[in-house]
Amino acid sequence: MKRSVRKKQKMKALCIIGSPKTNGSTARLVDRVIEGMESQNIKVSRYFLDEMNINYCKGCEKCEINRKCVQMDDMNILIDEIYESNIIILASPSYWGDVTGQMKTFIDRSLPLCNAKTGETPVPKGKFGVAVAVRAGNSKEENQHIVDTFKHYFGHLEIQPIAALTAEGIRSIDDIEIDQTKLEEAFNLGRKLKNKLKYFEQDA
Repeated sequence: MKRSVRKKQKMKALCIIGSPKTNGSTARLVDRVIEGMESQNIKVSRYFLDEMNINYCKGCEKCEINRKCVQMDDMNILIDEIYESNIIILASPSYWGDVTGQMKTFIDRSLPLCNAKTGETPVPKGKFGVAVAVRAGNSKEENQHIVDTFKHYFGHLEIQPIAALTAEGIRSIDDIEIDQTKLEEAFNLGRKLKNKLKYFEQDA
């Protein structure tokens, strides 16, 4: 009798982009990260929040009891993706020194996954997070605030932050296309993620 051989599952990454521009500089930078991941056979899902139907959080806190939002919209798609993915990438341009409204709504609606009230999250262990931030100005301070916001989010879902990518002085997609060094940095970040995850898993 032949034994059935279980196929090794592909590593999976989820990319959530908060920019309202599907062909803007943030999307371009994330796409280079994706190209790097795909070169290592990582399966990638990519979502633009602006194209999804995600309502504002109502603040009813019912989700803290049953871990499910009373609203039925596209946020359920992203929650399912978070459960199924090994890597979660959050990306946002800087709007007034912070994440976009689309990204803030996504973060607020993640309350069913938050560990703040019970000390536990329903999100399976062993996930890793990457932050991407883009801004028009040259100072890194605004982008660091966005990175810190994403790290705070990852912390409440008990996702281990492992990398951050920022780009400054980017006003249009032309600016990011000119910056081949930054695009190469993004590609290499994606390409090296699989090995980086192995290091973190061994270190845990």
